[in-house]
Amino acid sequence: MATEIKTWLQLKSVVCFSDFMEMKIKPIQPGNSIYIDVLQALKSTIPQAQKKHAAESGIVEIPTNGLTVGFSDQMANLQDMLCLLRDNLIHLPILDLEFHLQDMDSVIVDAGLLIYSLYDIKGEKEDTILDDMNRALGFDLPRNIEPIKAMVYLVMQKAFQSNLPRIHGLGYADFLLKHLKDFQGRYSDSLAFLKNQLQVIQTEFESMQPFLKAVVEGPHNKLKTLNEDCAIQIIRKAHEVEYVVDACINKDVPQWCIECWLQDIIEKITCIKAKIQEKNMVEDTMKTVIASTSSQLVRTPRMNEEIVGFEDVIENLRKKLLNGTKGQDVISIHGMPGLGKTTLANRLYSDRSVVSQFDICAQCCVSQVYSYKDLLLCLIHDAIGEDSDQHRELHDNELADKLRKTLLRRRYLILVDDVWEDSVWDDLRGCFPDANNRSRIILTTRHHEVAKYARVHSDPLHLRMFDEDESWKLLEKKVFGEQSCSPLLRDVGLRIAKMCGQLPLSIVLVAGILSEMEKEVECWEQVANNLGTHIHNDSRAIVDQSYHVLPCHLKSCFLYFGAFLEDRVIDISRLIRLWISESLIKSCEDRSLEDIAEGYLENLIGRNLVMVTQRAISDGKVKACRLHDVLLDFCKERAAEENFLLWIKRDQSTQTVYSHKQHAHLAFTEMDTLVEWSASCSFVGSVLLKNYDPHFDAFHLAFAMSTSSHAFAISRILLNFKFLKVLDLEHDVVIDFIPIELFYLRYLSAHIDQDSIPSSISNLWNLETLILNRRPVVNQETLLLPSTIWDMVKLRHLHIRNFSAESEDALLENSPELSDLESLSSPFFAHVEDAELMLRKTPNLRKLICKVQSLEYPHQYHVLNFPIRLEILKLYRLKAFKTIPFYISAPNLKYLELSGFYLNSQYLSETADHLKNLEVLKLYYVEFGDHRKWKVSNGKFPQLKILKLEDLSLMKWIVADDAFPNLEQLVLRGWRHLEEIPSCFMDILSLKYIELENCNESVVKSAMNIQETQVEDYQNTNFKLLIKVHY
Repeated sequence: MATEIKTWLQLKSVVCFSDFMEMKIKPIQPGNSIYIDVLQALKSTIPQAQKKHAAESGIVEIPTNGLTVGFSDQMANLQDMLCLLRDNLIHLPILDLEFHLQDMDSVIVDAGLLIYSLYDIKGEKEDTILDDMNRALGFDLPRNIEPIKAMVYLVMQKAFQSNLPRIHGLGYADFLLKHLKDFQGRYSDSLAFLKNQLQVIQTEFESMQPFLKAVVEGPHNKLKTLNEDCAIQIIRKAHEVEYVVDACINKDVPQWCIECWLQDIIEKITCIKAKIQEKNMVEDTMKTVIASTSSQLVRTPRMNEEIVGFEDVIENLRKKLLNGTKGQDVISIHGMPGLGKTTLANRLYSDRSVVSQFDICAQCCVSQVYSYKDLLLCLIHDAIGEDSDQHRELHDNELADKLRKTLLRRRYLILVDDVWEDSVWDDLRGCFPDANNRSRIILTTRHHEVAKYARVHSDPLHLRMFDEDESWKLLEKKVFGEQSCSPLLRDVGLRIAKMCGQLPLSIVLVAGILSEMEKEVECWEQVANNLGTHIHNDSRAIVDQSYHVLPCHLKSCFLYFGAFLEDRVIDISRLIRLWISESLIKSCEDRSLEDIAEGYLENLIGRNLVMVTQRAISDGKVKACRLHDVLLDFCKERAAEENFLLWIKRDQSTQTVYSHKQHAHLAFTEMDTLVEWSASCSFVGSVLLKNYDPHFDAFHLAFAMSTSSHAFAISRILLNFKFLKVLDLEHDVVIDFIPIELFYLRYLSAHIDQDSIPSSISNLWNLETLILNRRPVVNQETLLLPSTIWDMVKLRHLHIRNFSAESEDALLENSPELSDLESLSSPFFAHVEDAELMLRKTPNLRKLICKVQSLEYPHQYHVLNFPIRLEILKLYRLKAFKTIPFYISAPNLKYLELSGFYLNSQYLSETADHLKNLEVLKLYYVEFGDHRKWKVSNGKFPQLKILKLEDLSLMKWIVADDAFPNLEQLVLRGWRHLEEIPSCFMDILSLKYIELENCNESVVKSAMNIQETQVEDYQNTNFKLLIKVHY
């Protein structure tokens, strides 16, 4: 009973005190004495008092207008400290407040006693000075404020530290070092009093770079765990340094607090270094690195992700696809997660012996929450081959009608993956006409009811579990590749395969663990013991094991997959740019961050944690990937546990804002939730807004943007995320202006409505990736770029569709170089001189996509020197056909795509001479001179692997016997006038594949002759011929 009374008195006094302060009414006796008595009583019972959020007490409203100057200064200091305490407590979740409650209550009560006592002494004497107050109170006011100051600092420090993720990217130290140098240059006045401390910190972090590099590159050893623990502590301190420096620049934290905090950081770093040196970790790990081959950074790409098992099932399904009823049929595959339904369906869908029998092939992945429009766009893209963005403004019924008309009277193969409900089939079935031509639909689902509902002729297939032999074969294949397992390991290997419960997903995950270990019985026995007997029905247990053995730099990269939606194919270029912007990639001398990131990805693929959905044929690099649903769910759950990433969905109440820690990265599915959470997420480093609502498409958003000021203010909402480094907004979200105040931004991807970009964009001086697109409803004229874009010297990737300079002097000879820029798209040029100057200002470009209109130049076929590192060049011409007025000189170019030009044999011959390393050549919509004849001489295109020619005006093609000596793929589309494919292709032993689409009969006949020679005469059993007809 006494505790309840004391609690009530505390709360009542705080409320009364707050009201009293806000009204600025001086207390009168005896009320003032009662307040003091209550507070003194509470002071002795603070540990037993009910816990309450102290930040809401209102005690910071201290009236100082009636006090003398000396005294007012002291009280102002006290008020500032309590305000600081309140502001930082807002960022602490309720559970973390428990740790500080006793100290916070002490601060609040002491401050209350101090203030009320002052008024009790001061009374009506308006000339009371500070010394009189101190004598009357019996203590030194400034000295009594010091404990409050210490407490405020402690709570503020803990508030920030509690919001740090428990897992980090080791690249953050690189980011901090660059940041410190930049900040000290840009804000030298604000940071002058910290100069010495910052120099010490910079030196310390530079000295630990070899250790961090060793942690990334070193293999597993007995010190690995201890090394990684120290590395994580270092990165946590890097986060603190960044926050403190920013707080100093923006004057968010008083000077005394900043100096104290930096000194604590220096002392902590010294302790970490001592710990490293004590265990000789640097020397031991560095020796290992020198002896090793940096296995964590470099992995050999897997060119083929072989599928093992289900051979009887595959043969049965293949017969149903190719034979069976003449009418349309649905081949449904259902079963539990992890059985391999999607893998099996994809194997059939990519089987060339199957695909060659269909005119059109298209696929889509549905998932539990889906967008009907996105499904239609995906199917239309595959069926027609057109960019889906140009159809996004169409209504759903228009898209469905377009798809239906495309498929009408053609034999089609459709893959609909991961269907959860009958309603999905109801939405889609009307798009698939039945022309009685053996069209087929493959459908995968977890639910038997869905498979039965979609049945037309064939009964649904319930996918069985693996048998023991298939389990072992899959494990052996994933661990040893083409080699066989050692007899010494076979027994324990068979036991491990059996423990996986005949579930393919579990088997490949365990194989990923084994592939990274020594091939010794003791190591494999340890894996078997760790797996235990409980994993038969629990894939999560195996995922836990796979995650546990990951090196720390791969853990953060793996968990970042949790930022993507279920069943979405992930573009690798985008993924890698995000990883780099999030500081998840540790730099390494003589290697680009992109190359290192690709090594990280291959490592995760090698551990069977990531599935490859597309590889480049020329070099085997991964182009797209995805995660199994079980793994994606793990990433989302574990990322939330690690304070790393949190998904915020519509049904999450705003009341949960104060009950969660702030996470390093937030993924939103709704605009409204972004608005609700923005006010309390200032520490968040990333915001990713995804297209998740199946009922909210771009058309509705455009209407909302024009009618709702709330929806149009998203950019202002984003300003609450002051530490934002990554802002990734998918295409259904349009920002009203570029948030130039967010100068920490390193990655910005969004859609805009404007016709030009403001010059103030250069305020985003940390930006490394800038991706801006205009909505489809906006006119297609070029977007104007200011000259200040050339001041953004940290840019690595600049992608703005159809941009041009806002004025003639936007790019001048004295403009800065963008030496870090690696990819650029899509500048629009009217003059070669403009292109020439831009190329000189971007000396390290690796990928360039640009569009031209006239490209006038006084000297035809002038050699245009492209950057020496350029590997990919796509050059498109708008409107009428015209010659290219220059030869392309790029010694390391591997990929060249030309569209809309007038070409001839001489130009292409000279191009081949300048581009000795070219591996991929694609020509689209090209008009040929020389009487529509292309002659290729001996020795031309020596390294070319892929030749794709679409809608060319050729009638005669003459190729010398020694041309294209290493060609692997030939793709011809829309060749209605060509006499035949040159017979020399019969003798190219490297040729593996010819694809024809909408070509005349003579071209088809010559391709079949080539196939016959390749297979029968040269025994090239891998050769495939695919013929598609769409007219």
